[in-house]
Amino acid sequence: MAVHMVGLRGLMATRQYCNNINNIPRQVRRVVALLQDQPLHQTVTVKGWVKGMRRQKERTFLDIDDGSCYKKLQVVLNSDQRPATLGYHSAVSATGILQPSTHPSQEVELLAEEIEVVDVGMQGDYPFKARQTHPPDYTRRFPHLRPRTNSFASLLRVRSQMKAAIQHYFEREGFINVDTPILTTNDCEGGGEVFMVQHLMAEQQSKGSSEGKVQDSYFKQPAYLTVSGQLHLEAVANGLSKVYNFSPAFRSENSQTRRHLAEFWMVEAEEAFLVGREGMEALLGRLEGLVKEVMTEVLEVTSQDVQAHWQRNQGTEEAVRSALDKPFSRVSYAEALDILSGAPDLPPVSPGQDLAREHELYLTNTLGHTPVLLTDWPLTIKPFYMSACEDDSSLALAVDLLVPGVGEVAGGGLREHHLPTLQGRLPPPQHHHNNNSLQWYLDLRALGGGVPTGGFGIGVERLLQFLLGIHNIKDTLPFPRWAHHCPC
Repeated sequence: MAVHMVGLRGLMATRQYCNNINNIPRQVRRVVALLQDQPLHQTVTVKGWVKGMRRQKERTFLDIDDGSCYKKLQVVLNSDQRPATLGYHSAVSATGILQPSTHPSQEVELLAEEIEVVDVGMQGDYPFKARQTHPPDYTRRFPHLRPRTNSFASLLRVRSQMKAAIQHYFEREGFINVDTPILTTNDCEGGGEVFMVQHLMAEQQSKGSSEGKVQDSYFKQPAYLTVSGQLHLEAVANGLSKVYNFSPAFRSENSQTRRHLAEFWMVEAEEAFLVGREGMEALLGRLEGLVKEVMTEVLEVTSQDVQAHWQRNQGTEEAVRSALDKPFSRVSYAEALDILSGAPDLPPVSPGQDLAREHELYLTNTLGHTPVLLTDWPLTIKPFYMSACEDDSSLALAVDLLVPGVGEVAGGGLREHHLPTLQGRLPPPQHHHNNNSLQWYLDLRALGGGVPTGGFGIGVERLLQFLLGIHNIKDTLPFPRWAHHCPC
């Protein structure tokens, strides 16, 4: 009797186990994993969108894209299985056996046993047509929908990998990631192109002077969206030595050109104990090393996506390969003026004047179509915190990185460490809103324990433009914001 009961319990347990197995959801596999791992003759499920459909009498072929990679997975189903609602950009779930493909352009395909339409495809005024390539000026009108296009999905994957590669570089080099504030009481570079943050209720209640509004504001003093986290990184570098951030930045430049954004992303680095020419050389080497290692990793991991953009943007591959294979050119501001003096079709540049984009592009083209590290700038056209050269106090230990087709993608230099010098350079209040807001920055020098630092900031969107040959910076991030444009 006891033996019989044990056997019965075992049988019931076995049945329950089998039922549990049957109730386990089928494993959903990403297309990129199926194409790489190729688990042949196994039952798998994929979920994605129909990007192509070819109907035959007995079979129907679908190209399924789940966004994980550039290639699509071909799904083969009997035509009598094809749901009536199946169409271009339908969202589907397909289950079947992965098998070798006889088609020369693909190694595997999914022989579907079940297919479910999760949502139907194009409806009404859907802006993107099947088997058509739409120009960026058109897809930019639909920022909420353009991630569904092949080209923009490809760009977003490259952008994601670029951010990862930047973080990998800094981790290898011993840098610590720091989250610098988005709300700040200074504009860092003193340009005045900042967005002021105002509490909505205070704005409604304050009908008087601007001074009254400040007193009633949320922070009791003017606050702005950051244009740079560099000053805050300096503070943290004086405790952690090597730091970097990855942060949005905002600039209220009233521009409609293809080169400007109101919201963009910066990666900024700051390193302690960088002094004089030796420290500047170390900074230049780090900036060049970061750019080269990041682009190399992106090319290795997302090569198909990158190649797709290179095919559309002629000359980009040659420029990127040249940047990877050759040392960056290094020229001083004075040397650059000599080079530009021989450019007949460009506006002249007077000593002490900043360079325009056309000057930057001429320099990169003239100096071998490679990136240029432009150094030894006039101190008067650089921010107040830049350190002067020891051998010429009229020049700043500063650098701009120029790349072909884009112009400036990065800027940096060594920071002024001497307190009296820094105090003498502070912009007047009318140009910097409130000098008292920088007292904490002066304290880094005044209270002891501070050391000289140096660093740089790289515009992620501009570096992406160079890598892929993107003509308009508004096509380098999913939801671009610029003057008079913030639709969603």
